[in-house]
Amino acid sequence: MNDYLTGAGHFGIGFSLGFLIMILLYKVKKNNLAVQLYAAFVPFIIGFIASLPYIFLDVKSSEPWLNFFLFYDFLHFNELAITLFGRLHLVTLLCGLMYLYILIRYIALVKHCRRFGWRKGV
Repeated sequence: MNDYLTGAGHFGIGFSLGFLIMILLYKVKKNNLAVQLYAAFVPFIIGFIASLPYIFLDVKSSEPWLNFFLFYDFLHFNELAITLFGRLHLVTLLCGLMYLYILIRYIALVKHCRRFGWRKGV
C-alpha cells in the first residue's frame, strides 16, 4: 500500500462527495425535474476536479495552490483517506456501486419523462 493517495483515490473521494451532494439535491429539490435529471453529473464533475492535480505535477511533490482541488495536501497524506481510498479495487467497487445507483435512478427518470412528458413533479 502507498504512503500517499493516488489519482484514483482522489477521484473516489471527489466522486463520493459529489454522490452525497447529488442525494441531497434529490431530497431537497423533489419537484424540480431538471435538477433530478442533471444532478447525476455532479459526482463525475467533482471527481474530475479532485483528480485534476495529477495533470499538473508529479504526485510526490506538493504546492499550496493545489489545495483548490478539494484540499489536495490534506487528503494526499491523510491516513484515513489512504485506508479507505488507497486501494484501486476498493475505489473501483465503491464508485461502481454508486454509479449503478445513479444509472438505475437515471433510467427511471428518463422513462418517467418519456411516459408523462416534462411535467412538474416526479
